[in-house]
Amino acid sequence: MSDAKYSALFMRDDADVKRYRISSLWLKIFLSIQVTLVLFAAIGIYAGVKSWWGNQVLVNEKKALEQRLVEAEVRLERLGNIEKILNSYDPKELQALLSATPNGGGEAGLDLGALFASVNTMQVGVENLKVQVEGGRLNVGFDLNNMQGAAPLSGSADLSLVRNDGGVVDPVFNKNDLSFQIQRFKHVRTEASLPKGVEAKGLFGLRLEIKSDDGQVIYSETYPLHRIRP
Repeated sequence: MSDAKYSALFMRDDADVKRYRISSLWLKIFLSIQVTLVLFAAIGIYAGVKSWWGNQVLVNEKKALEQRLVEAEVRLERLGNIEKILNSYDPKELQALLSATPNGGGEAGLDLGALFASVNTMQVGVENLKVQVEGGRLNVGFDLNNMQGAAPLSGSADLSLVRNDGGVVDPVFNKNDLSFQIQRFKHVRTEASLPKGVEAKGLFGLRLEIKSDDGQVIYSETYPLHRIRP
């Protein structure tokens, strides 16, 4: 059997039949090579899939880490903003403000929680917020995006100014400029005069609050002016 040979016939309509004799040894070698190639291919596919899956896990972990870093950065910035406001007070005045209560018959305390409260229900997105304070005038512009897809969104925005001492002032804006009914996108632009006695150098930030038609706050954030000035 070790000398057994196999014949391979190649036939064409326009040529003579060609016959090749192949020994069983070479046939076994050929078949072994094919099996080996298939095995290596299967191992390569398995290794590729495993590597891809491991890479996806790393990508997801990286995204989660980046999100945590962004959230940590936002919290640190808010703490820094609170520190700046607290540092603007005289120590005795600060103690009086923090110890005062709205129902205590005296001056209301400094509510830093409300001042820097952040709300985002993912119904609207705010981008390209820019504020310019010049010549006693306040100009505000931002892009408002509907994050609900095809469903229309309507409501209004409220803008207020935060002073360096933590006080809040409300310039009188045109309400028509700040109301919206959008399918996808709207560029909001409005202006107002600075309230009497308010100067640009005494301002710390801008408070933006967006409400839906039913009065629910769907977005709110306090922006330091140094970050949103053009």
